[in-house]
Amino acid sequence: MNGILRKFSACGISLSLLSLAVDAAAAAAKVALIHSNPGLGEVTQNVAALDALVEEALQNGADIVVTPELATTGFSITRADVVDSLGFTSPYPELDGIRDLAIAYQSYVAVGIAEVTPSEAVYNTVVAFGPDGFIETQQKRGLSGWHDAGNVPFDVITTPYGDIGMLICSDSYLPDWMRIIALEGADIVLLPSNWWGRDGQEEIWQTRARENGVWFLAANRWGTEVDERFGSPFTYDMNDAPSAAISPDGNIKVIYRTEDDSLPPADTILYQTVVVPDARIGNVSNPTYSVSHREPSAYGAIANSYYRRDLGYEPAPGLPTPGPVRVAAMAYKPALSPAHNLTTINQLWSTRSQDADVLVLPGLGASVVPVNASSSGWSSAFPWSALQTFVEQNALSLLVTTVIEYEQGETLHESLLLVRPGVPPSLHAQIHDTPFLENGSGAEPVLLDLPGARVGVLTGQDALFPETGTHLAKAGADLVLITSTSGSLAPKDPLSRIGYHWDVDALRRMWRTRTNEVVHLAASDWTGNGIIVENGGGYISNQEDVGAGGRLKILNLDTSTVRTKFLNSYYPFDLAVLLDD
Repeated sequence: MNGILRKFSACGISLSLLSLAVDAAAAAAKVALIHSNPGLGEVTQNVAALDALVEEALQNGADIVVTPELATTGFSITRADVVDSLGFTSPYPELDGIRDLAIAYQSYVAVGIAEVTPSEAVYNTVVAFGPDGFIETQQKRGLSGWHDAGNVPFDVITTPYGDIGMLICSDSYLPDWMRIIALEGADIVLLPSNWWGRDGQEEIWQTRARENGVWFLAANRWGTEVDERFGSPFTYDMNDAPSAAISPDGNIKVIYRTEDDSLPPADTILYQTVVVPDARIGNVSNPTYSVSHREPSAYGAIANSYYRRDLGYEPAPGLPTPGPVRVAAMAYKPALSPAHNLTTINQLWSTRSQDADVLVLPGLGASVVPVNASSSGWSSAFPWSALQTFVEQNALSLLVTTVIEYEQGETLHESLLLVRPGVPPSLHAQIHDTPFLENGSGAEPVLLDLPGARVGVLTGQDALFPETGTHLAKAGADLVLITSTSGSLAPKDPLSRIGYHWDVDALRRMWRTRTNEVVHLAASDWTGNGIIVENGGGYISNQEDVGAGGRLKILNLDTSTVRTKFLNSYYPFDLAVLLDD
């Protein structure tokens, strides 16, 4: 079945139009990622080591150089340390050597420091130098206990190699700051980091790169460090911290961890050639589907005041009493025949080990036959009554899939289909336009309250836009359901080139990353793959893969674990970018 390809063909769209100029001649930059071991509190030695490493990188032809986060101080510092001796103050004379190297080699260098201002405000900062010297700083927004929250708007640096944006370490954990940088026109994002532990950070980075269509370059650290800030000394082993270069399609081009190296631990420089198409140089336009087809009108909850750290994580109002919810995801490749799909659904359901409250089918999981919603009784070819009967006989609170919907004289579009007991099925058009068609609804994501849970529902394409997940989390969603036709069905799927379709591994990474906003998640894609992810309160506590690991999975999810959400606080200038205000 060709699914989405059939939809575009039916609309008279030539798929050759999707062969965008992504292969055009482009500017190439050699990027150096410095993977070093800053000594705790040893500022003079650390700066000397950085001077030597930066010079080595530039001598080897680097155009852009990135150091780790806090490369001048080490990690386990205090506010008093920064104010008294470790902090650098603008114009950062301690970094004059690096500034002069950037000028001499006509290059760009990003250095992670601890900053103290004349008024003794303290920031976790990255300083950028270029061919003419100092350019700008960026400050970490997320708090680490010793510094103030950054208050500098995210910006980009225009270079011959593309526009560069900068984030610091865990500011990439949630999607907002990376998204703002992409919307400001970034082609390349630099991430000084101090992020050790094998806890999936590169998976997050891969998703951030792909959903924004940017190069993502993280420079991390190695070594051990003793933290004495909290009474009993504790030793951090940072040798599993990854430095990585990730391409705009989310593929890791190079990754390095000291503990994986057979050679003795030592400072290391990784190199990666980064190519940005000429069409994007100096141009804010980004052809990535999940950037170019945004619908800010659908993301309004981002601006509310709920779940903000500075306001005590106040929750969204009116939430159902939390409790257990049995969530099922079913994985199969939908057939052209509705009867065949119904047989598959019933056969898989008969293998269940327990009942469920909610069931997620793949996109077009009941039928690929277009539905005319404006006609009386809709289409007789679509198995409405059979799905309704299935829901009511099995005491389901909700079944979700998608259908291809049209109205007389209008184009086809994909819509969510929600089937609930005792009420007629409901259709909700996809939020975002499909490529070259203006047929998205622009409406906010579907949100409904069930016993024990507030539930958000998205089509697979709408889930590619990280703002939809943030909107649902800010609106109080405990559980996000994704019924998807976003998976690539063919190795050279032309819709993959602009990010409308993702390969299955990328989808799984994206689904898991969406739970960073402290929600449970269940998804099923028409490639026959799905997932159920249980969030334990800010981390993944359990996961069931659906497809290769079994075609029906059911998890009991406790919504009380996701009622406290750790989301970003925004300045007005952040919201102006995110909501296109």
